Amino acid sequence: MCGHLALLVLLLIGGPVSAQVDQAVYDNGEKIFKANCGSCHKPDKDMTGPAVKGAKERWEGKGDVHEWIKDSQGYIKSGNAHAKQIFEEHNKIVMPPQALSNEEIDAVLYYADNFAPAGAKKGAEPAPEAAAAKPSSSWQWLVVTGLILLLVLLSLGGVRHQLHNAVREKQGMAPEPAMGTWGRICKWAVQNKGWASAAVLLLVVWALVLLWNWMFNIGVYGGDKVAHYKPSQPIAFDHSLHAGKDNLAINCQYCHSGAEKSKHAGIPSANVCMNCHQAISEGPKTGTAEIAKIYEATGWDPAAMKYTGQQKPLVWNKVHNLPDHVFFSHQQHVAVGKLECQECHGPVDTEMDQVQQWSPLTMAWCLECHNTKEVAVAGSDNGYYQEIHRRMATTPMGQGELRKYLEDEKITVRELGGFECAKCHY
Repeated sequence: MCGHLALLVLLLIGGPVSAQVDQAVYDNGEKIFKANCGSCHKPDKDMTGPAVKGAKERWEGKGDVHEWIKDSQGYIKSGNAHAKQIFEEHNKIVMPPQALSNEEIDAVLYYADNFAPAGAKKGAEPAPEAAAAKPSSSWQWLVVTGLILLLVLLSLGGVRHQLHNAVREKQGMAPEPAMGTWGRICKWAVQNKGWASAAVLLLVVWALVLLWNWMFNIGVYGGDKVAHYKPSQPIAFDHSLHAGKDNLAINCQYCHSGAEKSKHAGIPSANVCMNCHQAISEGPKTGTAEIAKIYEATGWDPAAMKYTGQQKPLVWNKVHNLPDHVFFSHQQHVAVGKLECQECHGPVDTEMDQVQQWSPLTMAWCLECHNTKEVAVAGSDNGYYQEIHRRMATTPMGQGELRKYLEDEKITVRELGGFECAKCHY
């Protein structure tokens, strides 16, 4: 029930935890809070609704916090200035009337004011980030262990052969000729067909797994596993010089103006370059050689300071390619998702004198981002997210979904449909 919203809609974080907590009141307040407020609020931090901690103090001298929680809409209509301010500051979302007594409201406020997050449990599993940061090398150890065991077996085989010949010599028999490493392996395989079959099967499975993983990386560039795609270009354009904060610091969208307005970021025309290079004919690294190519492409005569009309269009080599069956919109990610270019394209402003494909752009890579990227639904200025927030905050079904989403204290792209196939493959 969204009534709790009002309860939380009024507050900001309050004072420290009391030294002496009335456990019975605290437990009762926690129970009421979780039943009525937990889907939209946290005791000590802003979520869909504001934090409850400190609400009583903030209402002191500005109205009756109990009446505000019981009937926030009626309190707004009564003309209370603080109630109107809260209404405006929280996207004009109010909660329905709350069937709570003054004692129950006081218990909730007491719980929030004395709330302290439980300490980490002893022996708890490490955070996913920590686990992910620790690279797995178990297969490497298996290979090393296997090689060591193989060397030991071969050595023991040689010793066994020498001892066997010593026995034959003592018995007056001719020694057996040396078979070599491969010969001993073949002899062992003949004598131990079961173990040999198992070893061959393991080798075949291992080879198939390696082949499978190799095939999955065909056509994949960037990321940690394969080399970054870095094609040559008709002009040696230095991104780190133009976009670097310690250099010219040109905004990416000055050249790639389509990133915020369309599906494609776009490759800037040479005329965009001429906005600056009519006056700048020499670069700090390449001198006049590369800028002269821009003049040739646009038909600019730097001596006469005018266009000749003889143009020679540049043919750039595309760096980032997605399959034809994949839909991707730069506008959706830049204008709505507020992503920085570097999140997908890497450190173009610091490390790329020649642009390259930094991220693998695979389906798994996209889904991982959708699974972890938080969406600021409550504080968004986007009408779509504001409507989602309103529905979640004011309907019983929406509150149930919201409570589930906020178990990890954030709403991700996945939870808003980012894993639906038709989002990218329509």
